[in-house]
Amino acid sequence: GAASVETMRQAFARRAQLTHRLLSGIPRLRTCAPTGAFYAFPCMRACLGLRSPAGRTIDSAQALAEALLDESLVALVPGEDFGACAASNIRLSFACSERSIEEGVGRIAAFVSSLR
Repeated sequence: GAASVETMRQAFARRAQLTHRLLSGIPRLRTCAPTGAFYAFPCMRACLGLRSPAGRTIDSAQALAEALLDESLVALVPGEDFGACAASNIRLSFACSERSIEEGVGRIAAFVSSLR
């Protein structure tokens, strides 16, 4: 009923806030607070031209997504999938537990900070 819907809404609001707070702490990512969906869509433009620990050149959101998956076991969607206007963004879902959000964004933070 209405009570369970409200419980779910509050849980997603907490997850959105957590995701935004954690992403905001990653210096090379710029993010806006999620407002309605269960995705965050940070800009990764400051990562362009850098190299991953395994030597992959980050020349696109697609390259960042592939490197994150291969090197840090984090799956996200490159912005190119949403059109040219989103080509410098990455999309990640927070439709999961707060623990999973902390783990995943922690891996993203470590990976992004390791880029040289």
